[in-house]
Amino acid sequence: MKNAVMLKLIAPYLAVGVFWSVFSNGWLAILAYHLQTILWARRPFPSMTLPGTKQIAIFALPFLAAGPLFYFLLPLVTCGNISIWLTDHHLSGLSLILMIPYFGLVHPYLEQVHWAELRQKTPIAHLLFAGYHIPVLYSLLTIPWLIVTFVLLTAISYSWQQMRRISGSLALPVISHALSDLGIIMAVFFYVNR
Repeated sequence: MKNAVMLKLIAPYLAVGVFWSVFSNGWLAILAYHLQTILWARRPFPSMTLPGTKQIAIFALPFLAAGPLFYFLLPLVTCGNISIWLTDHHLSGLSLILMIPYFGLVHPYLEQVHWAELRQKTPIAHLLFAGYHIPVLYSLLTIPWLIVTFVLLTAISYSWQQMRRISGSLALPVISHALSDLGIIMAVFFYVNR
């Protein structure tokens, strides 16, 4: 595996390792990750041709369920207080409000641009995509749910690769990712403010 591919694969691990785990700052972690994705991005960016309504309905709309599902599962899957967890990582109050559009709209696009090429180069990209989420969630989710999360994210990564292959565009993975992430971050916001 080429050095450039390896560096791209570990980009989120570097951001999470330093800024989430050491400095406990969610904003710095996501910005450091995204800065790396921008620096590694190809020029021009991949095709974003909007797919047909049928493809969106089949492949993207099911991701709408992520937010409501996450909201109702939170009390069952967490091993700590989510409000304290967010505060410990500088993600409470206005910081969390600002994270909603950033995590829900900007993050899915940059992450898909970053991982799309890596998924084509090596199947290990699916595992590494899922894996970088575990150190972020380890202090929030119980061990069984961390395992479920890892398996689910690996499968989702594979499904995004197939969406791109079927549609010939990165638009379906971005749309489905945005629906999922926007739903999850809004579920967190409403859960801690209920």
